Order: sequence, then structure tokens, then C-alpha cells
Amino acid sequence: MTVKNLVLAVAFIATGFSLAAQDGTYRSYTPADQWELGIDLGSPYILGDIDQNFGFGGGLHLRKAFDHVFSLRFGGQYLQTSNEDETVGNNPTASSETTVVGGYAHLVMTVNNLRFNKPYRKWNVNVFTGLGVNSFTTDYTNVTQRAGSDRNFASGTYENEVAANLDLGAGLAYRIGPKVNIGLEYTVSTILGPGGDMLDADENVSSSVTTFRDFLHYPHLSINFNLGGSKNGVKRSEPLYWANPMTATAEAIAALEARPVYDPTDTDGDGIIDMIDQEKESPAGARVDTKGVAADSDGDKVMDYKDKEPYSPPGYSVDAMGVAQVPKAITEADVNRIVDAKLAAFKVPEPKGISNWFLPMVNFDNNSYAVKYGEYETLYQIAQVMKQNASVKLVVTGHTDNTGSEGYNNVLSYNRANAAIEFLTSQHGISRDRLVLNYAGEGTSLIPVKGSNRSNRRVEFKVAAGETEQARPEGPKAGTGGSFKGNKDAGY
Repeated sequence: MTVKNLVLAVAFIATGFSLAAQDGTYRSYTPADQWELGIDLGSPYILGDIDQNFGFGGGLHLRKAFDHVFSLRFGGQYLQTSNEDETVGNNPTASSETTVVGGYAHLVMTVNNLRFNKPYRKWNVNVFTGLGVNSFTTDYTNVTQRAGSDRNFASGTYENEVAANLDLGAGLAYRIGPKVNIGLEYTVSTILGPGGDMLDADENVSSSVTTFRDFLHYPHLSINFNLGGSKNGVKRSEPLYWANPMTATAEAIAALEARPVYDPTDTDGDGIIDMIDQEKESPAGARVDTKGVAADSDGDKVMDYKDKEPYSPPGYSVDAMGVAQVPKAITEADVNRIVDAKLAAFKVPEPKGISNWFLPMVNFDNNSYAVKYGEYETLYQIAQVMKQNASVKLVVTGHTDNTGSEGYNNVLSYNRANAAIEFLTSQHGISRDRLVLNYAGEGTSLIPVKGSNRSNRRVEFKVAAGETEQARPEGPKAGTGGSFKGNKDAGY
């Protein structure tokens, strides 16, 4: 990083803190970033009291940035390796095979992400340290074991179920693209506690290689993937240790630089500068709106500067000068003249479609054709309709419910229609030739039920349309009835 870049960065950060101190607010330029998921594959070995052989190992890790330099990494791993000493003199061949299973937490520092010359780093140099918890098992043959102050060769299995370990390491990573990077890392671990010298199961007696403890070395390759799409609708950045810390700030500065230079020129002198004036040549003295366009206050399409009535009443047409063409107020004499003319031309419409008139029905008691007092009003209304329409003839049709035989019901329905006709002629003076008697018996029920039903015991009236009168059907006397007293107004 050049001295110039460093000075600029320090100056910018100092300015930001100064502004924050003035008004108590500070805008963060750190974007939401993605997580890293890594797959680790390598070849571990133990540097201890027995010569090392390379083994194999693998694991997974998750990594999340705190900022552009520091990040935290959690992972788990499985490692397997071996050690072996060739026979020397009378000493037998010593060997061990070790399996380590554990997890860790590392604090990682990206030491080269303090340069601000590119949007993203192509290479990252990382150093890290951390603690872990593991368990390891070592199968050994002919290794040195301590028995008091003596040195013995022994075979067997050493198990350390839970052990803490300290990790140190460094690595180099290469960014392939926005979603993938690969890295080479070298980790050195040491077991804390009494198992520190037992990774190869050879407890140091004579300080042949190590003095107090064995060290687990783990060179490995990491294939890393960036996870996470967006947050609150905003796309997440790549992990911050790949991103330039100054990117957001640089973009904000570039946006400011891209803004047009303020120019106060107002060519037409309407108070709206040309930068935002949508009508740069408004007529002199014309009132304009906030966009510099000549105003039309009443919306009559005549601009205010030539409108003799800038606030014309709405709903009226205007002339070329913007004056509303409001008609003269109407007087009482005008109203009377209009009403008289309308009445003179009014003709009462003749009724049409009388065949579709709805006329009320009358109902009867069971097995009776006597007109009940409650039906007198209905027959009165029918008589009034006939008196007001002297040319109308009505068909009067009797009906029954389905109690009794069909022949009996035909005679009963005939009697009911005849009783209604006699009432209209005797009580209201309706001419008999204007009434056509028909009967339907039980065959046209209104209510589809068996047995006695008041609605089915009825006489219907409708405007005649060429129907002929029906004679009394054959059959015995049916139903009970009564006589009517004459109406003096009918001439009886």
C-alpha cells in the first residue's frame, strides 16, 4: 500500500468520525456480506518422538467476517496418520497409528486487505490462531513408555477422550470468482494437558526429538463457497475479507462527482433555473409552476398570462380569452312557460299488454264454494278493474286440492268459479257476458302436496284471450254454498 493511499484512508476515516461527533449520527459503509462454507482435504503428520509418515484427513468449516480484516471460522475435522522408527541396534522397530477427531474455532486475519486499489482481492494472505477440542486414539507397537525412572518398550492402545488443543497457522487463498475460491493452509496443533506428548504414544524419556510434547502438522487444500443471496432486498457482498473496504465510499463519491454542476442561469427570468426548467422560454411576466411551465390555474387551457378570468367557474366552456360562457339565470316566467308547453304536449299513454295483468285470487274452505267474507275485498278490487276497463273480459277458473275423487273435484271447482261470477254480477253489477267460466279440478295444484291445502282451493282471474266458457261437468252435487243479498247500487 502506498503512503498516499494510507494518508487518504486515514484522512477519510478521521473526517467521518468528526462528522459523527457533530450530529450524533454516522452512516455505515460496511455492506451485509456472505458466509463461507469450506471443504478441507490434506495430509497430516505428527512431529514427535517417532519419525513421521504422511496420512490423510478432511473436514468442513464455516467462516464469517467481522470486518474487512478479521473473521471467525468454525470447523470440524477427521485426521489419520502414522509414525515409524526403523530398527536400530538391539532396539525393535517402533510404530504408531493415530486417529484424531475434533472441532475448532479460529480467529483469522487477512493481512493484505488493507490495500484499496481494487474492488476485490485476487489473492488473500491469512494468518490464524484458535482453540479446539478433540479426542485421539493411538495404536502403538514397541514404543518407549516410562515406568518410574526406567525405560521400557511397550505395545497397546492409548486413548485420550477429551483434549484441548492450540492451533496456529497461515494460508494463501485465490479468488476464482464471486462464489468460489481455493486456498492452501498449514496448521500446527499441540495438545494441551497430560496427553501433549502422546500423539505418537512414545512418552519422551531421553529427549530424542521433542522435549515435552508432540505437534500435529496439517497441510491442506480448501475449496470454499460463498453462501447467501440478499438481505432486505439488497444483494449481499462477497465475504468482506475479499472486498475493498473503500468500495462503498468510492461509489458514493463517484455518485456525487457524477451529479451535474450547479448552474443558476435562468434564461426566461421566471424564477426557475434552466437546469430544472421544462419551459426555458416562458413569456415575460407569465406566472409559472414549479417546473417553469406557464400556469393555467383554472385548467381551461388558456394560460394565466392571457386569461382574462384565471379562475373561471368549472363546468363551462370558455372563449379565446378564457372567460366562462355562463348562461343567464332562468326566471319564474321561463319555468312556467316550459311547464305549460310540456303539459300541452303530454298525452296519457294507453295501457298496453293487459293480457299480462296480475289479478289476485280468492280462496275457499275445504269442500266449500261459499265466498268467505275475507275475500269480499279481493272481489271488490277485481270489479273496480273491470269497471275502469270496460272492454276487458276475464276468464274465471276454479281449482281444488286433491282430496276427493277427480269427478267430484271437477264439479266442485266449477261451483267455485260460478260462485265468484255470481258475486261479481250480483254485488258489483258486472255484466255476465264479460266473465268466462272455466274449471280445472285438482290437476293444476300450486302447492305440490297431497291432501287438504288452502292455496290449491282457489279461483283465478286472468284477461281473456279468446277462451270459451265450459259447461258444468257431469257428476253429483259437490260442496256447500250460500246465497248473496242484492246490492241496491247494482239495481237488485
